[in-house]
Amino acid sequence: MQLRADTLKQTARAAKVALVFLCLLVFVSCSVKTRQLFFDIQPPSAEEIAEKNRQENARREAVLAEAEKQETDSRSFGSFQANDNQPRPAIESVTSWEQALEQLPKDYKKNPDWAAAMEQGIVRPRFGADATTQFVPAFKYDFIIPHEKPKNEAYFPHSTHTALLSCQNCHMKIYPYKRNPATMKEMRAGASCGVCHGKNNVAFSLTACKRCHLKR
Repeated sequence: MQLRADTLKQTARAAKVALVFLCLLVFVSCSVKTRQLFFDIQPPSAEEIAEKNRQENARREAVLAEAEKQETDSRSFGSFQANDNQPRPAIESVTSWEQALEQLPKDYKKNPDWAAAMEQGIVRPRFGADATTQFVPAFKYDFIIPHEKPKNEAYFPHSTHTALLSCQNCHMKIYPYKRNPATMKEMRAGASCGVCHGKNNVAFSLTACKRCHLKR
């Protein structure tokens, strides 16, 4: 009987601790406005609100500035024709991926940097079998995918992708025109961006976080 009584006391004590912890968790998760209903909490001053807004604007401007630095200069991609008589890049004469890899510039993860390769003229995409076809200018719609955590905001450059691929390569089968942003879970499963940026693909892998997440 004594053992059972001690067990009940311990269970009751544990339940009280769990209840207190739950109350604290609920309190912390409530918004400031909700807590002000029950406690004498002073609202933020106009100066504090202005400072918070200033910091947020500065952060977003920094993200956009960094994205602009990394944006591929796509002006050259529409400036010549397929029959321009320019010699083809030397990399087209190699016969193995290992040889090509030696000539390609690398990013900070030692992955091939195709955007840099195009900028440096190491590769020059062909846009069609017709020798008179004009090179297609890149689609310059580059943007930041927002996230509540700044370090998780992602930069997506249409200009870099459309310098190599047509829109139909991704839309609509791989990625609809209008939908919620892709998740890392989807990508790791080989869907969405993971179709090209997954494991063992030619495009840089998902481990090169800084290529998309500029605040990392």
